[in-house]
Amino acid sequence: MFLLRALLILPFCILMAEAHGQAALLVLIFGDKAATENFHFSIDAGVNVSMLPGVNGSSAAHGVYFGLGTYVRINDHWAFTPEFKPLSPRGANGFDRAFVDTVGASASSATALRTRYIDVPLQFHRSLGDRFYVRAGPQISFLTRAEFATTGELAGGDAFTVTQDVKERLQPIDVSIPVDVGFRLAKPRGYKGVDLRVRYSHGLRDVFKENAAGWSSRNGTFQFFVSLPFVNVDTEPGD
Repeated sequence: MFLLRALLILPFCILMAEAHGQAALLVLIFGDKAATENFHFSIDAGVNVSMLPGVNGSSAAHGVYFGLGTYVRINDHWAFTPEFKPLSPRGANGFDRAFVDTVGASASSATALRTRYIDVPLQFHRSLGDRFYVRAGPQISFLTRAEFATTGELAGGDAFTVTQDVKERLQPIDVSIPVDVGFRLAKPRGYKGVDLRVRYSHGLRDVFKENAAGWSSRNGTFQFFVSLPFVNVDTEPGD
């Protein structure tokens, strides 16, 4: 029964990735009606720390991460946990050259790549006791925005920021393998619990369509976030 639900969720998640991110909030309206230990939703929010190790001179970038998760129980140890994450920024800072020519810019100007994706992780969950668990599986990401942002100072001392849309130069779909470690900080009481999670997502595709200029690199992203599952369980004194 639960595997059938899981198979039905897969196309649902992919279709939602084509819609505006706010549409995902509709899940919250119906979340409590499906909030059981066998099938429930969660809200996830935290920080992305992303990098492009193949780009010379680049350093990590940071951004706010947000989305929704689903838990479909298979047995006492395993579950299928597809997610829909409409806000997942990535990129890198400190490129070793300015990609946008600015008249009068000093040599100290720096360029960052800013990207934004809609992530659809399709992971499997393995419990490691009452509080710890791990998750792993493939992830499909849809590129929604990409730009180079160059900042610096003009010869007269005035600061400037110039942005350039480069979405057409990047692959529209990214494929990766995210691996999670989770800790159940607070067990569900009534409807809500609190999980702390750390995820590393390793990209399997080149980010750029062409690498002739030395931009060959795959996304590498650490995610630190809090997951708030909506689980309807009976609580007992002292639990």
